[in-house]
Amino acid sequence: MDAQTERRLGDEVAALLAADTTMMTEREYRQPVAHYIDRDHLKRERDELFRRQPLVVAASAEFEKTGDFRTVELDGVSALIVRQADGSLKAFHNVCRHRGTRVVDEAGGCKPTFTCKFHAWVYGADGALRHVPAANAFGDIDRADHALTPLPVAERHGLVWLGPILGGAVDIDAFLGPLAPVLADLGIDKGSVFRFDQFKEELNWKLVVDTFLELYHVPHLHAKTVGRFIEGRGGIYERFGRHGRFLAPRKSYNAVRDLPPEERKFTDHIVGIHRVFPNAIVVWQRDHVEFWTALPDGEDPNRCVVRVWLISPEKTETDPDRLRWEKNWKILLGTVMSEDFPMARTIQQGFHSGAQNHVVFGRNEPGLHDFHDSLRREMAA
Repeated sequence: MDAQTERRLGDEVAALLAADTTMMTEREYRQPVAHYIDRDHLKRERDELFRRQPLVVAASAEFEKTGDFRTVELDGVSALIVRQADGSLKAFHNVCRHRGTRVVDEAGGCKPTFTCKFHAWVYGADGALRHVPAANAFGDIDRADHALTPLPVAERHGLVWLGPILGGAVDIDAFLGPLAPVLADLGIDKGSVFRFDQFKEELNWKLVVDTFLELYHVPHLHAKTVGRFIEGRGGIYERFGRHGRFLAPRKSYNAVRDLPPEERKFTDHIVGIHRVFPNAIVVWQRDHVEFWTALPDGEDPNRCVVRVWLISPEKTETDPDRLRWEKNWKILLGTVMSEDFPMARTIQQGFHSGAQNHVVFGRNEPGLHDFHDSLRREMAA
């Protein structure tokens, strides 16, 4: 973050804290309950948001060596992403071109070739068909025409995007627009993956993103956990094209907010929550980064798949570092799994009760306004 931006944002947060308030919109926002529970609405989201947009699916640090790979399940599509000898990434449908079997079952690893377990067709890391047992049974088979089917993949600022599944390659720099330099500043590409996990939840995917975009709940739901360290006020939200950034002050900022900008070290006292369209949250935590994604789990709007990464800042770690990141990982998962997601499950259940046809996002929740507006704009287009 450059000095001018740091000064501007620091002054804005300080003024909000001094006034015992947070950033406000002009009016409240009404969000239809149907957008969380209606199957037809989810069908439109899957088509417009998850099959026609690039989606964050991994960290670059998961592909350090030639042959490093990860398989990703993306809205019914199994994808294989592999680091190439020239340093680039390639992605393919994880589907054998012989009989359609999944080629790779492992979640990740490092291999020079991939062998289908059904009939042992062998593919290279570049997707080329290398070997066909009993090849004479297939006549003059065109091996180039039977390579693994490619998928678009892009790598920027330490993150990996897959897709769009429909619609061909994407200009990831144009897609990120003004958010690109903001993500670059986080230094994700310099770090390593300390922990990764994924799990299924009985709630709509949007409720996962909603969790990160307001401070209103922090003093109440998280009173005994992160609420001891994070303010419930003073938040600032900024739009970056279809993406956004939410800055949440730590309670430590109160002690330095009246200092001159060059002395208060603004970025030491905030949490930066970056919303990457349509379904990713990248959280800058001063000494590490975590990022989350949420995907629909098939055709059921009441289910989703959540993935989370903790990125430590260095490629190599000492024992004290590992203890610190392990503590952060436990806080990260513990708070969300014991407080946020149980609450979100009750919200999902309540949506089916018929008690209301919309929910209200207050003027003090601008991040939620912009997130849902960004989805509406995209689907309308």
